[in-house]
Amino acid sequence: MKRIQELNRRTLILCGIEAHICVAQTALYAASDYEVHVVGDAIASRSPQNYRIAVERMSRRGITITSTEMIIYELLKEQGRTRSGKC
Repeated sequence: MKRIQELNRRTLILCGIEAHICVAQTALYAASDYEVHVVGDAIASRSPQNYRIAVERMSRRGITITSTEMIIYELLKEQGRTRSGKC
């Protein structure tokens, strides 16, 4: 947590395994201090039910659920690296 705070960023982008445990707990904990984006196609759970419940719970708490392609495009656009700058 200290290292993340030292980066002086306001947005976290999360991915990983055990969406209903590690990812969800991290996202829910951080949501009070950061804008949190969870990359829905870059997280997993052993059961589809746990995945679905985790995504729904995080979404209800205001955490943005996004996709790999969406987040990459948004990051590139913010850095001025898209070809046309348009959708």
